[in-house]
Amino acid sequence: MDRRPLGTTGLSVSALGFGAGAVGGLMVRGDPAEQTAAVARALDAGITYFDTAPSYGDGRSERNLGRVLRDLDAWRHVVVGTKVRLRPSDLADPTEAIRRSCEDSLARLDHESVDLLQLHNPIAPDGAPAGTVGGSSQALPLGTVCGPVADAMMRLVARGLVRHIGITALGHTEAVHAAVRSGRFATAQIYFNAANPSAGFTGASGGEQDFAGLIGAAAASGVGVINIRVMAAGALSAQPVRHANAGDPGPLLAAGAAYGHDLERAAALRALVADLRYDGPLELALRFALETPGVSTVLVGYSDRSQLEDALRWTGRGPVPAAVADRVAALAR
Repeated sequence: MDRRPLGTTGLSVSALGFGAGAVGGLMVRGDPAEQTAAVARALDAGITYFDTAPSYGDGRSERNLGRVLRDLDAWRHVVVGTKVRLRPSDLADPTEAIRRSCEDSLARLDHESVDLLQLHNPIAPDGAPAGTVGGSSQALPLGTVCGPVADAMMRLVARGLVRHIGITALGHTEAVHAAVRSGRFATAQIYFNAANPSAGFTGASGGEQDFAGLIGAAAASGVGVINIRVMAAGALSAQPVRHANAGDPGPLLAAGAAYGHDLERAAALRALVADLRYDGPLELALRFALETPGVSTVLVGYSDRSQLEDALRWTGRGPVPAAVADRVAALAR
């Protein structure tokens, strides 16, 4: 398994990551023995980055991931990231809200510290009207994110509860670009997939939000890039039927995105997949993400061990050639 630097944190992470979220669902709804077996297999294959959050299964993901890492005696071998999501009422005292969320996460993980704490809210420009971004979580103004929120998160670094802080770089394109350039955050989770690769290829948005080369901007600022939604919440399988463990695709993370639209985009990739003789659109999507310069780790959410084995096999085949990446991006223009 290829290892890559996580920005300028000094940490290295596996090119393929392990998403413990509710969309894949294994670490939320899966059988405990299956969860343990899957994480053990991931570790054996060289996966070192594991991602979770309090909101994934109302804490079940954190509890299950913590249990498995403890039972496998694996904590010293991995890099783990979790998150904090703030409600509007939390902004009266963000320091207390972030401290409480982090300590609750550590209790569920049953561990004394975590490598990465990431803000889970989308980001809006200062002065933007109040409201939601992406149909779900309340957006926070850029000044609040880079000011009191970042300050509060850094207090946890000073206490030794957190090693590094980051953001989920969703919301208004200009605001998230400003956040990654601010110097306040070590990492950014960035939306990027074959249906909308605009974070790596400006303008190639597939009719959705254009993230305007955000991956390159983050990497140029020394920010570690964690690629999220690489398979568009499963839509790039081009199959409308979802696994029993898989959760609802959840809130739309990019403006203009829709699960049905991404299914159509996956179908449009089939001719290219056939020409390349790949296993399917998911192989193309994963290897495309691995090829994109600036990406530290590609996060995949799994529903069962067979999906993990697929991802490991495709990763072992290496990134797509640059010419193929250009063809994928061209289809989204």
